[in-house]
Amino acid sequence: MIKSAIFEPNILNMSPKSILLLVTISLFGLMASAQYTEKINTNRPGTSQGAFSVGNNVLQLEGGIGFGKEKHAIFDTKTNVFNFDYSVRYGLLIEQLEIRLNGRFRADGVTQTVGANEQKINRSDFEINTIGAKYLIYDPYKRPKKIDSTYASLKSWKEHHRFKWKTLIPAVSAYAGVNFIGSDNPFTFPEDQSISPKFVVVTQNNWFTSYGGDWAFVTNIIIDKVTTENPAFGLIMTATHTINDTWAGFLEYQVQKSDFYSDNIMRIGGAYLFDKDLQFDANLAFNFKDTPSIFTCSFGASYRFDWHTKDEIIEKPGLEGGVKEGDEEEEDIEGEDGIEGEFDEFDENETDSLKLEKTPFINDFEDDSFREGMERDLDERRTEERLERERIEQEKIDKKDGKKFKKEEARRLKREAKEARAAEKAALKAEKDKEKMIQDIDAELDKMEQDKGVDQELEDLDQQLKELEKMEQELNIEEEKPKDTPKEKEEKKEEEIDVDAEYEQYQKEQDKTKKAEEKRRKKEEKKRLKEEKKRKKEEEKRNSQEKKENNLDEDIDKELEKFEL
Repeated sequence: MIKSAIFEPNILNMSPKSILLLVTISLFGLMASAQYTEKINTNRPGTSQGAFSVGNNVLQLEGGIGFGKEKHAIFDTKTNVFNFDYSVRYGLLIEQLEIRLNGRFRADGVTQTVGANEQKINRSDFEINTIGAKYLIYDPYKRPKKIDSTYASLKSWKEHHRFKWKTLIPAVSAYAGVNFIGSDNPFTFPEDQSISPKFVVVTQNNWFTSYGGDWAFVTNIIIDKVTTENPAFGLIMTATHTINDTWAGFLEYQVQKSDFYSDNIMRIGGAYLFDKDLQFDANLAFNFKDTPSIFTCSFGASYRFDWHTKDEIIEKPGLEGGVKEGDEEEEDIEGEDGIEGEFDEFDENETDSLKLEKTPFINDFEDDSFREGMERDLDERRTEERLERERIEQEKIDKKDGKKFKKEEARRLKREAKEARAAEKAALKAEKDKEKMIQDIDAELDKMEQDKGVDQELEDLDQQLKELEKMEQELNIEEEKPKDTPKEKEEKKEEEIDVDAEYEQYQKEQDKTKKAEEKRRKKEEKKRLKEEKKRKKEEEKRNSQEKKENNLDEDIDKELEKFEL
């Protein structure tokens, strides 16, 4: 958090000189700078990295997706491109140090026209994967030189609006990292090593204006893969302008040079600050050649997890501990003595009360009641700030609880939907089991009916046998009667012979019928088995033919790939 020793006195009780001095100091106080900022400090939407870190104990995630097209005039190719770039930044141990993991995944489809045919090749891999650390070597905004605080300089419009050459001195950082790439990567030089170093020198200028927003200019000088056979060198220049508290625009120019690929790329876009920890952005990228020509549209976001607890007081020119002893200058202006003194920093106590010493530059104009009034005002302001921080923290907690409730509700709905699907599947399975049971019962009834037909035949035979027995009994009764004449005996004997012959003839016909039925059944079974074997043979022949055709297509594809390579 940036602090300043500026307070809110009662302007009505102050002299014109004091008012002028207070306004000037307030304007300089608005320009205070530090590594950690109240609002998110992100490298997006450009590809350059700023000189300042995210701040100690701050984790920041940055990422985006891009869609684009590339056309190569010589190779006659058209490429549809999809990019996903990401960055993880963390402020480690001190304000000036930051560790960073960044990379980009690319997937594209290359369409090449060869004669009257079009060939399409799909590729996907990580273009870059780098882990490294950045350290702020020099910060011109932390300990600037003292400005002239005399009354003559403070009331001069020219002094306030003239160009200050020292603002051209930038903040300087150094970055060192290691690249990791996989084997057979289609987006890198074939002879590149899997591990190679990367070095970046970063400079950043911040220009603060009281109107029209602020400006930042960032330069990256890149030396990459110096230990490989294909070293790469690059330069990125990014200018960013804050339009208001939530919107900002940027313009970026990138130059990269290597034996594998060289290009000049221009990017333009903007960013929207949703809240102090979340930013959305978008940009367009294009180049100025046709081998290949590039046009890409990207969208992204940045979010930080702010665990920063220690606040720093970093003052701007003229406020770094006030005017030091031995440097005071006395000047007579319109018969009045020059203003001299120093501004003391104040510390935060555990309570809201902030006790101020008498400020030297208005000692001649204030009394105890005035100072007590200022202290009360400061107490009230500090209490309001504390309550506002507590309100914001409570809102964060409520928002987190709301997200947790929504997540649990989504899980509950998902679980209920899963149970409903399981119940539906169980009902369908039960229905299928019921249908199968009904089919089995029908089959069993059919079998019983068939068995019933055989039983009927057996019952008919039994009935015929009973009739024959009855006839025999009648014959036996007749034999017991008085003996017949020889002629009658002969006739009865012929009748018995005829009955036995008919029964034997009937038995023979039944056996013949059963044998014919069994023979017919065996013949049909043999015919069915023959047709089944024939069908299986035809199916195996057809599968073998399809397999041969597939192998032939694969051989043709391999030959085409060799031809393209």
